[in-house]
Amino acid sequence: MYKSFNISDFRCFENFFIENLDRINLIVGKNNVGKTALLEAIFLHCGAYNPELAFRVNAFRGIESIKIELTGWSETPWDSLFHNFDSTRTIEISGENNISGIKRLRIKIPRKPAELKKISYFLSKHEARLKEEPNVYKSSPWQIETAKILEFTFEHKNRISTSFMILDQKGIRISPFPTPPPFPAFFQASRIKIPFKEEAERFGKLEMDGKQSLLLETLKIIEPRLTRLFILVSGGEPILHGELGTGRPVPLPLMGEGMVKMANIILHIANATNGVVLIDEIDNGLHHSILKKAWEAIADAARTFNTQIFASTHSMDCIIAAHEAFSDSELYDFKLHRLQREGTIIKTITYDRKTLNAAITSELEVR
Repeated sequence: MYKSFNISDFRCFENFFIENLDRINLIVGKNNVGKTALLEAIFLHCGAYNPELAFRVNAFRGIESIKIELTGWSETPWDSLFHNFDSTRTIEISGENNISGIKRLRIKIPRKPAELKKISYFLSKHEARLKEEPNVYKSSPWQIETAKILEFTFEHKNRISTSFMILDQKGIRISPFPTPPPFPAFFQASRIKIPFKEEAERFGKLEMDGKQSLLLETLKIIEPRLTRLFILVSGGEPILHGELGTGRPVPLPLMGEGMVKMANIILHIANATNGVVLIDEIDNGLHHSILKKAWEAIADAARTFNTQIFASTHSMDCIIAAHEAFSDSELYDFKLHRLQREGTIIKTITYDRKTLNAAITSELEVR
C-alpha cells in the first residue's frame, strides 16, 4: 500500500506532499483546493506506463471531445494537466509503497528539436523491431515535428520505461505500447455513469470467487427487502437485477442512486485485489442515516481484498460516520486528510483517530 505521495506541477499542485496514508483515506477541503486532482494524480501513478490515462482523467471531469490542431502554437488536449496550463513544465508524481519502495512518474511535452530528433530515432528503431504490428507508428522527422507528443517516463529501482502518446492527422497512437500496470486501480468519478456491461463483468468475477454475498449484504443496508442479485440481459445489455419479493426481478438502477453507488464501490474494491480504488464524492446518493453501516461494509471489503481506498467528500456527516465506524471496529485503519490553500501553496493536515475525535467532539471544522 502507498505510504506517501509527492506531486509537482500537476493541475493545481506546484509542490504538494501527503504522507501517513492508511488503508482507507478520506480527502476533504474547500471547493477548488485539489481533492479531485489528488485522486487523479494517484490514478496516473497507479497506471504507471500508460499515457492514455492523460485523456481518461479529463473524461472523468466530462471533458471528452478532442479538437486536433497541429499548428505550432495550438494547445494540446493534455495542457490542462500541467500547473497553470504551463506545458513547458514537467509533471512528477512520486509514490512510496511499503513493499516496493519509491516509484516516479514523469510527464512532459517534448518540444526541443534535439528531443524530437531523439524520439524520432527511438520510434524508428521500435518500428523496425515490430513491423508485423499494424498500428505501429511510422515515424519520420517531419511527422514528429508536426505531431503533438506526450511523454510518460516511469522509474523504479533503476529501471526506466518510456512511452509516447502521439497525436497527428492519423489520430492518436501510443508507442511503444505500455506494459500492464503493476496492480489494478479503478477511478469512480462523480460525474461518469459506469456502463452496465462493466458492472455485470465485475459482478461475474465476484460470483466466480464465491463472494457475491458480500455485495448482497452491503446493498441490504439500503434495501432490506433484497434477497438475491443476478444478471439478466435486457435490450441486449447485461444488467444487474435484484429480487425484492415483488414477484419479478428489478433492475438495480430502478432501486435508486444509492444502490447503484454502493454496488459500484463494492464491485470496484472486489476487483482491485492488492490494488487501489479512488472514489470522488463517495457519499453522493447515500442518505446520512446509512453512512456508518456503509463505511463498515467498505472497510470489510477493503480488508477482505487487501485494497487501498482514496475517497473525497464535502460532508461532515460522512466524516463523523467514518470515524464512528472505524472506532467501533477492531482496527482503525482510517485517516482523514484535509487539503487547505495557504497563498499559492496547498498543504495537507492529517487527522488520526485521536486528533479527529478531538476535532469532532470540539465541533471544529475539518471539512
